[in-house]
Amino acid sequence: MIPYIPQPAFSLGFLTIYAFGVLVAIAILIGERMIQRFARRHHLNPGTATRLVSWILVGGFLGAHLVDRLVYHPSETLSRPWTLLEFWSGLSSFGGFLGAITGAALLVRRERLGASTWRYLDAVAYGFPFGWVFGRLGCFLAFDHPGMPTRFALGQADVNGVVRHNLGLEEALYTVGLAAVFAWLGRRRYAPGFFVGLLALLYAPVRFALDGLRVADVRYGGLTPGQFGAVALLVVGAVVLLRHAHFENGGPGGDGNAIPSRG
Repeated sequence: MIPYIPQPAFSLGFLTIYAFGVLVAIAILIGERMIQRFARRHHLNPGTATRLVSWILVGGFLGAHLVDRLVYHPSETLSRPWTLLEFWSGLSSFGGFLGAITGAALLVRRERLGASTWRYLDAVAYGFPFGWVFGRLGCFLAFDHPGMPTRFALGQADVNGVVRHNLGLEEALYTVGLAAVFAWLGRRRYAPGFFVGLLALLYAPVRFALDGLRVADVRYGGLTPGQFGAVALLVVGAVVLLRHAHFENGGPGGDGNAIPSRG
């Protein structure tokens, strides 16, 4: 069992910096570095990759906050609509995903990436788990996703001494494995779109299961907003992966390591 640990923080006079914010910043830096590594490996324009990351970050943070306010706290937002402008007051990961997709779509349209679109999106999908590990470790230290009471060895005591699932830690541990898989797969060259579909397909079921353990989230029809998002993500991932699940240059005359194409 992990004892209750107040979130580490240090003060710089008028400013207090929390561990969550530091780890989110580290997540962005590492994710961007892995995206650039993928871009170099696949001969993508590094400037375009950087701009894509910027648009995704802006869209992601906006979407994360707006979904948090409108979907997770609708009554409070109706009574205090100015909280929509308090971008530091709450974030939703699936809102972030939705905002990131919107930002990516706008950049793709603005720069007319055409046939290379899926390769740039793959770069983002490839870099995601490497950064997400640190983002979820921030959630672990903040203990902002408490789960049901548990006897699980990695359960953590909350401020009241109740041992609960710390869902931030559990998702971070899963994402370490996901990053390892991507690092291994990244040594080969796949058809554009492969990593986008694979990420969605591997992340969605685990996220659905972990969200079922949450105790503080609003529910609609018995499911959390994150579980609805996970179902949608699973469908999208399956569709994308079925269309892109093969090696480039595979088959007759290729590299001899092809997985049969499904579309």
